[in-house]
Amino acid sequence: MIPFFDLSRQHQLLGQELTGPVSQILLSGSCVLGPEVQALEFEIAKACGTRHAFGVSNGTDALVLALTACGIGPGDEVVTTPFTFLSTASAISRVGAVPVFADIDPDSLNLDVKAAEAVCGRRAKAILPVHLFGLPCDLGAFSELAKSKSVRLIEDMAQAFGASWKGNPVGSWGDIGCISFYPTKVIGAAGDAGAVVASDLEIASHLQRLRVHGTGADGLHRDVGGNFRIDSVQAAVLRAKLPHLHEWLETRRRHSLAYLNGLAGTDFVLPSDADGRVWSHFCLRHPQRDDVRQYLLSKEISTAVYYSVPLHLQPCFADLGYRSGDFPVAEAASREILALPLFPELLDEERDQVIEALLEFDRGST
Repeated sequence: MIPFFDLSRQHQLLGQELTGPVSQILLSGSCVLGPEVQALEFEIAKACGTRHAFGVSNGTDALVLALTACGIGPGDEVVTTPFTFLSTASAISRVGAVPVFADIDPDSLNLDVKAAEAVCGRRAKAILPVHLFGLPCDLGAFSELAKSKSVRLIEDMAQAFGASWKGNPVGSWGDIGCISFYPTKVIGAAGDAGAVVASDLEIASHLQRLRVHGTGADGLHRDVGGNFRIDSVQAAVLRAKLPHLHEWLETRRRHSLAYLNGLAGTDFVLPSDADGRVWSHFCLRHPQRDDVRQYLLSKEISTAVYYSVPLHLQPCFADLGYRSGDFPVAEAASREILALPLFPELLDEERDQVIEALLEFDRGST
């Protein structure tokens, strides 16, 4: 079976490079925050072009922290996309605010700027676009929109660490950038981990307090925060992997270009190799998506679907009053998207087998 993703291959290749630092952490007894986390935070901030970075428990908590640090709470609205993972919108609900959805752009599948502007009303306090599948949103346009509406811009860059827009890293455009280091991301921990990045000192200080129960340097709790700390073991794993990031991103891009070239001229709708993107996923579209997936499975090829039910139609958001047909572009994407195997350790011959199987399906369906 050709796996959709196989982290064990990466860990086997890293070997002592990975296990050595982890062993040192365990023997040191400094297992939460500490020097390893501080070093990681410096490296993350440098990579994202921001003044500050804070390691946190996971990407979902990063979003919750970001919203809270921006003063968003009950009665506020946050504009976001319905075509993303649940955590983007659930974080908004967790702080007591209301997610307001807008449709996506049919080409990029990212939040449409004009659609977002149309629903950004007087109760809106932030816009939360997602750099979906590693493709940056139009951050120039979103920055202008946020300024014109006097709202915060929070970047969900869970799938786009290492990406850039107009030469500047994602995460550096908004007030806060939210990162996930879930094991399947372009750089993943050995479990859950995440980070928030920011350049504004006031926001950064607030994030730092919130991460540890609202504690300040004087030991007083001026905020009701939470336990959102990253542990030192995950920091050590991430620091061991960071030097390989550029190489891994290039390998992902090489596999993706092979997919693009091999499937050109077929009935599959293919993604674009846009400037600044990172290939966290390779997602094509086809009106018979489920048939394509079943055919690949018969050839022992694993795939994944993102996202079979858009957020505005999820039962947990039924009270928001959205209905089928409200966001037709997002709904069509949910029916047609299929993600192919893509990770740095994917073998060329495995990738070529995926291409050949898709070509066989395309020939048989025409």
